[in-house]
Amino acid sequence: MSETTTATTATTATTTTASSIRNYIVYRTVASGAEGVGYVLNSILWDGTSTFNPGTGLALALDADGAYPIGSTYTAPTATTTTTAATTGSAT
Repeated sequence: MSETTTATTATTATTTTASSIRNYIVYRTVASGAEGVGYVLNSILWDGTSTFNPGTGLALALDADGAYPIGSTYTAPTATTTTTAATTGSAT
């Protein structure tokens, strides 16, 4: 008679937040001296969830591929506005 034993190995997965940390740039939204609007002041690694305040006249933008080095100019996307027409009356 033969006996077969099966061993089960439990694997514990460790979740890391390193994959959620991404490259962002800090750029000017208001010109200051020789630095115009869009001027990239800094590049930071940020998780996107913790508090970060870039300061007055500055903003953050995701730069995952590192396309905007410090000193370059970033062009922010233009905001789009949607207008909805209100109608009154009744359909009969």
